Amino acid sequence: MNTIHVALAAGLSVAGAAHAQLLDNAAATKDLSATRTLSPAFAKIQPVPRTYMGNEAETGGLRYQDKSAFGVYVSDPKLFAGVNLAPNFAIETGYANLYTRGFHFADYARPDEVNGALGTKGVNSYLAARLNVPVNDQLAAYGKLGVAVSERVTHDKTLRNTVSDTDVGAYVGMGARYKVNEKASVSAGYEQYGNSAKKWGSDTNNSGLQAKFKMGF
Repeated sequence: MNTIHVALAAGLSVAGAAHAQLLDNAAATKDLSATRTLSPAFAKIQPVPRTYMGNEAETGGLRYQDKSAFGVYVSDPKLFAGVNLAPNFAIETGYANLYTRGFHFADYARPDEVNGALGTKGVNSYLAARLNVPVNDQLAAYGKLGVAVSERVTHDKTLRNTVSDTDVGAYVGMGARYKVNEKASVSAGYEQYGNSAKKWGSDTNNSGLQAKFKMGF
């Protein structure tokens, strides 16, 4: 099971490297493409940005604010990366801690928390096909369907011995995003990672409805 999670993490890294390479290639060929003339039959075809990646839990710099003598506020990461196969269709993978605490206080005595260690108590991960549905300039919806691989890790009192339990099942995701203005948006979505929520109850919280308000400056 660790092999699967390592493969997903490697996929995130490869997607990032590919994305950077595409940006470098685009910059290097900018002058050449400017002199190229497309035939009328292909003039309206727009290139598809092939890769994307991000962190749904990004807090816009809050990680480095509100520090104290005892710790710092951090946000558990919720990573995703994908490859666009068409303008509104992609293959996507994602990775998150089994229990995501959101924006929370991390004690300096726990460097694993301060540094954002992944998977210390388990993970939710998925590989899915994603369909984007742009409704208008402000509203867009999406749907995802694939396979979820989840793992719960429990430790004994010595923190040396661990026992893991695995769940493999269907992954379902759907949601919508409304752009209020150029700097603010509201989004809501639903996710289900197999039977992990049913099997492990309060040990995981990624399945279910979620809403988010994002504002930039």
